[in-house]
Amino acid sequence: MYISIKSRLIMLLITFTVLPIILLRLIAYPRMQADLQDILIRNLDGIGHKQAELVTYWMRERVKDARVIASNPLIVKCAKITRGDNDYADILQYLEVAKIEYGYRGILISNDKGLVTITTIEEGEKNDVSGMDYFKQAAKGNTFVSGIIPSEIPLLNEVGEMELGMPTMFVSAPLKDRNGVVIGVIALRIDVDTLNGLMLNLRLGKTGETYLVNKDGYMITESRLSTHLKETGQVKKRSALELKLVNPETGELTDGVKQCITGNNGFNAKGYKDYRGQIVLGVWRWLPEFNWGIIAEIDKDEGYGAAYNLNRIVSSVLLALAFPIVLVAYFIGKKTSTPIIKLTEVTKKIASGDLTQRVDFRREDEIGILANSFNAMAKSLDEKSKEMASSAKRYRDLVDSIKEGVYQSEPGVDGAFTFINKAGAELLGYSSPEEVIGTKVKDVYVDPEDRKRLCEKLEKDGIWRDSVFICKRKSGKTFFTEYTSNLLKDENGNPVAIYGVFRDISERKKAEMKIIESENRYRLLFNSLQEGVYQSEPEVDGVFTWVNQAGAEILGYESPEDVIGSKVKDIYVNPDERRKVVEQLNKEGLLKNFTSFCKRKDGEQFYMERTSNLITDDRGTAVRIDGIFRDITERKRMEEELQESVRHHRQLLNSLKEGIYQCEPTEDGVFTWINQAGAEILGYNLPEKAIGTKVKDIYVNPNERRRIVERLSKEGVLKSFSSLCKRKNGEHFFMERTSTMIKDERGNPVRIEGIFRDISERKKLEEDLRESERQLRGLLNSLKEGIYQCEPVEDGVFTWINRAGAEILGYKSPDEVIGTRIKEVYINPLEAKELIEKLEKDGVCKDFTSYCKRKNGERFVSERTCNLIRDESGKPIRIQGIFREITERERN
Repeated sequence: MYISIKSRLIMLLITFTVLPIILLRLIAYPRMQADLQDILIRNLDGIGHKQAELVTYWMRERVKDARVIASNPLIVKCAKITRGDNDYADILQYLEVAKIEYGYRGILISNDKGLVTITTIEEGEKNDVSGMDYFKQAAKGNTFVSGIIPSEIPLLNEVGEMELGMPTMFVSAPLKDRNGVVIGVIALRIDVDTLNGLMLNLRLGKTGETYLVNKDGYMITESRLSTHLKETGQVKKRSALELKLVNPETGELTDGVKQCITGNNGFNAKGYKDYRGQIVLGVWRWLPEFNWGIIAEIDKDEGYGAAYNLNRIVSSVLLALAFPIVLVAYFIGKKTSTPIIKLTEVTKKIASGDLTQRVDFRREDEIGILANSFNAMAKSLDEKSKEMASSAKRYRDLVDSIKEGVYQSEPGVDGAFTFINKAGAELLGYSSPEEVIGTKVKDVYVDPEDRKRLCEKLEKDGIWRDSVFICKRKSGKTFFTEYTSNLLKDENGNPVAIYGVFRDISERKKAEMKIIESENRYRLLFNSLQEGVYQSEPEVDGVFTWVNQAGAEILGYESPEDVIGSKVKDIYVNPDERRKVVEQLNKEGLLKNFTSFCKRKDGEQFYMERTSNLITDDRGTAVRIDGIFRDITERKRMEEELQESVRHHRQLLNSLKEGIYQCEPTEDGVFTWINQAGAEILGYNLPEKAIGTKVKDIYVNPNERRRIVERLSKEGVLKSFSSLCKRKNGEHFFMERTSTMIKDERGNPVRIEGIFRDISERKKLEEDLRESERQLRGLLNSLKEGIYQCEPVEDGVFTWINRAGAEILGYKSPDEVIGTRIKEVYINPLEAKELIEKLEKDGVCKDFTSYCKRKNGERFVSERTCNLIRDESGKPIRIQGIFREITERERN
């Protein structure tokens, strides 16, 4: 059929005009759209990753702050502070300053029982936090992050009002004494507005946002769309802790949140509906350290807007040009044929991969516009291609800078190298990677079966870490290599490639051999010991891998070979004890002098004392357990007998009515032991409640403890001294105590021990007696007769006399008489002797008349009646009597 050249030109014009645009639409556009989508997702992922790093860094800084503050000796002291302490106000001011400096909402400190000792103003009057998670975890010695939760007290909200249930968070840390014992807890209330700022400060287009989500699917930071959410009624006050991130159509968690809170990191480039019902593109990351997820989302229309616009432009250009071209094809066919041919040639070159091609003619018509558009599109494709090539070059430069070998190969046993970095080629003895690519991987193994084993392992598990093989270089020289290999599969599960990292560990192997030789020498030494020395696998079901001769004999075996290979847990009477030991070693690394109840090969049971050490490699992976053990059955028996003896003595001590105690030998020392009677005297129902309390707290005057410790340090013992003390409830009482300072061989104080009793009743009786004596003395001083007491011997002195007696003897006051010898008042001293003899015989002497003299020598006649007072054993202790002057009566 004849077709004119005009028609051909028209057809060619139409065909070659539309063809470049069609090619761009079918080839370049999908590629560009995929690049745009990939860039968008990578940007989103980078934003999510950056936000995750910011949040993690910020939280770790808060944890570090808590540990730093908790290690401050001034803060540790707060675990036992009271409002009555002199430095309470200064410490409270310090906490207020620390709160402002570190940006906290509040600070509280409690003792080890959960009783709050001091708080900043915002925390109010809290008394007991023992039920709070942040206390429980810190009391175990852990630094704890509570997560974002509703506040249990009113806090200042964003409009300046106090509001209960505001989003808040605690970081708590243990307060430890010098011995590492937890004595209290510090809890820091974190200002979560900083997290909100981290999320809101990042602008992600018009519709994009990043936010934090908890494991229950609730948003825990403020949404940038909070105002809109309040207007639509989705939240009342704020999005944090109010907004559950569900698809409004299904009522289920959005796809991004659902994937994130299961612990996955990922993205959705196809789009899913968010909590507003809008289709969004999302990237999510889970932060297991805090049980939070971070999600970055942007509306799909905005995210892929550039790709959609490009599609519309290309389609519009195609539709807009097609019809005019047909109309004018007839008129411009010949004129158009040349540029169309050129354009077609350029298009073919671009399609073949030469993106540097451009249309080199200019026209002020549709073809010129098409050519310009084509050049712009080709330029964009060229730039994207160069970016990808630059990225690939950076990746290869990075891989080539690594000292370890990085490789990729075909997945089969006979697979060849498809990629290797420069370090890998050099390890294999080649000068460049190009020499290696294409060679079979199995040829680098000394034993080709190693390649087969590697492929089988990867087919089964997908990865094989730290596998060791003997390989050979190009020159044939052998060396040890350590591989970590992965099997890459396609979507259908078919193997695509094997890739991994390998390194030369020949030097390490040599060092290991030297270590083995050293171990052999030490084993010879260990076999000469009387204690058992052993090595075992680190698992609960692990077996003995080595034991010395003494260890084998302790376990009832003739030789170490009989023990090696047997399970360690079989030596325990209770096999579950092995599991507990392994768990404790995994936590602490070393267990010293712990005791187990074990059995020998023949079933005989015995006590074993052991010290074990968990040996790990450079990565912290458990390798083996080393240890030493001995049979302590005889020592255990003696200890039990001693404990039984101690128990009997303690029962005896607890049966006494007097308090018996032991305490630390310092001013701030605490009770270390006390019997039941002692605890009850101090107001406690059990000794355990008194043990650990400070001794100085029982004194009404705390300085008395210091004086007693100083005297004991000098004198060693204080007998029957009394103090005014107080019970637990504050009741005062008098205590009589005998205390002894116990010292070690070097003379250093070890403890104070003693016995005490409540003498409040006796003190009261003594006070009553003194009052009675005072009244009696007042009565006696009112009498006209002389009343006196003196020593029961011939040379005895006056020990007491009333005022009338002193005046009769010529003295101004009784004090002048007391201490003078009684025989000095007699004119004839033999009368004093006669009186004493009569009293010793009869015990009493009535109306005894004698001639006496006053202080000034004046003589007078006295008449006295007196008696001799004896103690319970009959020993004379004093003479007491009454006398009067009868001089006038004698004259008459």
